Amino acid sequence: MKSICQLYMPSFFRSYDKDAVKEAAKLLPDLKKIGFSGVYLIALWEDGGYDNGFDIVDYRVNPKFGSDEDLEELIQTAHELNLEVGVDVVPNHVSDKNILAKNCLNNVPGYEDCLYVVSKEEAKRLTEAGVPSTFGELAYSKIGDKYVRTTFADYHQLNLNWDSKKVQEYFASVFKQLKEIEIDFIRIDCGMLLLEDVSKADPKNPMACMQPKASIEAIRKVSGGTPLFFEWFDPKSASLFDDCPECYALDCSYVMTGKQPTKWDHKKLIPLLGGHDQMTAADRGIDIKKALSEAARSEYAFLDIATLIGWKTNPNVLPGDEEYDADLNSPNQRYRARRPVDPIIEEMRQKLLR
Repeated sequence: MKSICQLYMPSFFRSYDKDAVKEAAKLLPDLKKIGFSGVYLIALWEDGGYDNGFDIVDYRVNPKFGSDEDLEELIQTAHELNLEVGVDVVPNHVSDKNILAKNCLNNVPGYEDCLYVVSKEEAKRLTEAGVPSTFGELAYSKIGDKYVRTTFADYHQLNLNWDSKKVQEYFASVFKQLKEIEIDFIRIDCGMLLLEDVSKADPKNPMACMQPKASIEAIRKVSGGTPLFFEWFDPKSASLFDDCPECYALDCSYVMTGKQPTKWDHKKLIPLLGGHDQMTAADRGIDIKKALSEAARSEYAFLDIATLIGWKTNPNVLPGDEEYDADLNSPNQRYRARRPVDPIIEEMRQKLLR
């Protein structure tokens, strides 16, 4: 089994400020000693400050955390240790400050179709028909005189239209850029939600209008063969990846059902255990020993530092994920609200490396 350690970069920022990426690189030898096969840097990119790092402005290292050069040095260090390195790509939506969104909203020629823009009347009709808003209140948000599809949160995060040539070209360039710096794998955030058929909207079934198979194919076309781990898939969806050698389904079924299984019995279904560096498996009602035993049968397993410590030393590690201590709607307070990661690292070194 390859075990991948999630490193939530806002937590590193809370401890190390602009040295966040450099300090993550320093941690790699210890993670190798513990037995990890790789790391996954979550919420790394420059963001707009409204969704824990997933309202992406640009696929460059958030300057709060360090530089692109720091990332390249981390990758080099990891590869010298024979560790894999993964990052996020969020193709469903972007920050309203992203170039695709700005150009579309400002009617720049060639970018008019990058977002889903509808009339006021159509926004009202589609909302009433049951087109879903996953983490916010509005399926369509008003921006100036436009109504724009917003699956996540609000008008700070705008859905991208994957029928747009400009959107496809943008992400092809992102994947090329990541391949050039030798990123080994990519977690695809909201990968099943790229394409939707709003004519099938159902107020009783938020997933009715989604087109997961077409969404997977759309992102694969521009990925350049990089191994992809699609989040937001439940066990029943794993079969969608049977004919996709480089693709896996990260099991996040608790998002859909409120439950997370302790068994992963499909070759393409990969356990994602714990949270963003600081939530224990116990917080999600998982039988830890059973989960570890079952996860060991998978080709991969994604863990985070605090969950690992909780499993091995203390099942009562304090949670510190965004739902506990972050002010999501304040770009300034959002980073300050994060629990620092250095005490967790120190506990790891004291209890797991001595």
